[in-house]
Amino acid sequence: MTSRFRLALFACSLGLAGCGDQFNAGPLRYVENESMGVALKGKPKLQDAVRKALTDLYGPSPQEIKVPPGAGLTNGGILLASTAIVDGKRVIPKVRDPQTKQVIAQEGGYTLYRTHCLHCHGVTGAGDGPTASFLYPPPRDYRKGIFKFTSTRTLAKPTRDDLRKTIRNGLHGTSMPAFEALMSPLEIEQVTDYMIFLSMRGETELTLIDEAATADENAPDPLPADVVGDIARNVFKKWKDAETLVLNPPVPRVPPTRDSVLRGRELFTRQNQSSVKLECMECHGPEGKGNGPRFVAQEVFNDVVFGGDPSTQGARLKKYDATTLDAWEKSLDDWKRPLRPNNLNRGVYKGGRRPIDIYWRIAKGINGALMPAHDTILTPEQIWDVVNFVLALPYEPRLLEGATLPGSHPATPPAVARH
Repeated sequence: MTSRFRLALFACSLGLAGCGDQFNAGPLRYVENESMGVALKGKPKLQDAVRKALTDLYGPSPQEIKVPPGAGLTNGGILLASTAIVDGKRVIPKVRDPQTKQVIAQEGGYTLYRTHCLHCHGVTGAGDGPTASFLYPPPRDYRKGIFKFTSTRTLAKPTRDDLRKTIRNGLHGTSMPAFEALMSPLEIEQVTDYMIFLSMRGETELTLIDEAATADENAPDPLPADVVGDIARNVFKKWKDAETLVLNPPVPRVPPTRDSVLRGRELFTRQNQSSVKLECMECHGPEGKGNGPRFVAQEVFNDVVFGGDPSTQGARLKKYDATTLDAWEKSLDDWKRPLRPNNLNRGVYKGGRRPIDIYWRIAKGINGALMPAHDTILTPEQIWDVVNFVLALPYEPRLLEGATLPGSHPATPPAVARH
């Protein structure tokens, strides 16, 4: 069945009203990556070559999905759609419910994504749904293939369990809700496959555009089949490899004793006597409130991000001086969106509050953000000490009472608005 489902998958469509052309009533359409019009500006033949390669691999629209051979999706992609074309005939995929053990007709990842996810994450997974501009943090753009909260090594793809956990539990402190009460485990698996499908498609598109940017506009075959195949296989391989790249702590958690918490505080504040000098306070601030000098002042951030119509953020930013603008540019994430370090006093952790979740954030960093990996400069025992300190801080804010920034890192000068 796997090979037959590679032929094509179709999902039933609904008209969806919303903001912008992609949300007008009628069949949904994929949205091209904005880099198409930048990297390949004035090169229509190369643009068409990218479009053709992408269509051949993944299908022309969300209603007509192709699953590339070797993608590694569940049973050749059977979880993606509610109806499929197999040997020229339309069939309804049947799957076994892991809870009831009964064989049932599935909703399909595309259908469930359209119902629960599209209004924020958009048709193509670009994070540009009709509600996206009103949310902070903005919804994830899957097209880069970068996911922030993972259990895998730095820059590796997430595991299926990482995505499953995010869908099931949501991301605390954001607009990403928990779907555990809205979707069954089987439905979560279907949405997980569709998210991976969109991410594979988006990353392949970006790589094809980069490849085409160095090709000859008038070449008879600017994107040969073997090149396109290698690009797709490399994307698929990174997803398959992720399951083997989980960063498991080599030692059990250090018990959260008072001594461990204080050792973690010394590492956080750079007061330990070893050669290890972390820079936690430069981002999280001397009191752990997310107001370190590497980021613009909180009042500037609030003004730009929350000070009015989301479409006028650029105009609000332009009124500040060059120092503030430089600090702003340096604090954007890989999606060019404004970041804010976590206020560790609140006890709210987007990627989960289990000790292992905090361990992963400290050890491997946060992909696409400015939180660096520390597993090369801290021992596993030291990472656990910092975990124990971070988990204790919301209940004991006095742990950082009197902490100051190192003298070699003066605070950012106050922002000055230009009049």
